[in-house]
Amino acid sequence: MNQQTSAPRRFTTLFAESMAIGRKPNGGTDRMALTPDDCAHRSWFVKQLREVGAEVRIDAAGNIFGLFTWDNSAPYILCGSHLDSQENGGVLDGAYGVVAALCAARAVDKAVRAGQLAPKANLAVVDWTNEEGARFEPSLMGSRVFTGSLRLSDVEQAQDLDGMRFDDALREGGWQGTDEPPQAAAYFELHVEQGPVLEAADVSIGAVTGNWAAMKMDMRILGEQSHTGSTPMSLRKDALYGMALLTVAARELADDFARRSIDLRTSVTKVQLFPHSPNIVTSECQLHLEIRAESEENAREAAKQLTDRFTEIEAASSTRIKVTGTEMRPSMAFPESGISLIERAATTCGITCMRTKTVCGHDAVALAAHAPTALMFVPSVGSHAHAPNEFTKPEDLANGVRTLEQALRICVANGDFPAEGE
Repeated sequence: MNQQTSAPRRFTTLFAESMAIGRKPNGGTDRMALTPDDCAHRSWFVKQLREVGAEVRIDAAGNIFGLFTWDNSAPYILCGSHLDSQENGGVLDGAYGVVAALCAARAVDKAVRAGQLAPKANLAVVDWTNEEGARFEPSLMGSRVFTGSLRLSDVEQAQDLDGMRFDDALREGGWQGTDEPPQAAAYFELHVEQGPVLEAADVSIGAVTGNWAAMKMDMRILGEQSHTGSTPMSLRKDALYGMALLTVAARELADDFARRSIDLRTSVTKVQLFPHSPNIVTSECQLHLEIRAESEENAREAAKQLTDRFTEIEAASSTRIKVTGTEMRPSMAFPESGISLIERAATTCGITCMRTKTVCGHDAVALAAHAPTALMFVPSVGSHAHAPNEFTKPEDLANGVRTLEQALRICVANGDFPAEGE
């Protein structure tokens, strides 16, 4: 049965407004967490919530919740994503899931108030603060504070590259709330895939079964400042050279695993060099290194192989490598009840669906250890992500909204993710 609703039409209008906020000439956006453009986007979201009669709550981490409450004794199904973006990022990543959740929840609310749907659960649309971690680290900040895996006091002192603290940015932006967030009976997130799988398979909806593991390491490479002209090459202790060797080693590690038919993704990012002069040999590099693998075992094995090469890199560059922080994001499986719910909703809407995994981190990954969680994807054209040219076909965006609305209808009527066959 191909079920038509008003949610996709409403989505088209609202998302055009969303994309216009902070839009750059290259088609992308720089709505990093709690910047003026992100704050403007958040204010727009709050306005939309209030216009459709939702109760707005903002918690101490700045997470925004729009509550549709029909039964004060019933739990809440949370649905949403994040409004913040990467630097020079795309307009879909995160914001699509928030606006889609708003439109789907509004359609469900209208059905409940018209007597067409008897609710056993309420709905809450959410924008999680600083999912990207592009301005303040760590990523998934708001959702992890919500679940308790991070304490707010752990992240309040986090600073951006200009020295602005997270708690100051919250306060100055007017987003340091005092409201108690709703308790989550379940969580549902819709996101663009940011990968090639769905497009290659010509499938419209991805039901995510679990996430890849990710080892994240903050590092310093220490050398010695000297003159680029007068210092002989043999006497240099060039931290940038050490960073270059480390970057090559990380890439070679992925190539080595590929020869074993193991898909490994490595990256060196967020590089900072000291001092900043064209005539000084670099004395220090700060960087972020990531290793992603489908299994935690492979991620840990790769990390050990890389750290085993540190001595070789240090000797070749006359530098020292110091790991200043590590974090392992474990792989986990999403509940079968949520996966089958996505499949059921897609089938009801006459939309193709397949099971897949997420390599990327999403707020759903943070919520998964806290409440029953479902994550669904729509295709990304050309696999473009975290870039101005990310794009999803309008019909696929609409299919995601339709599937999300249908899934939320089932959840609200059931009070949770239904068991198979319910």
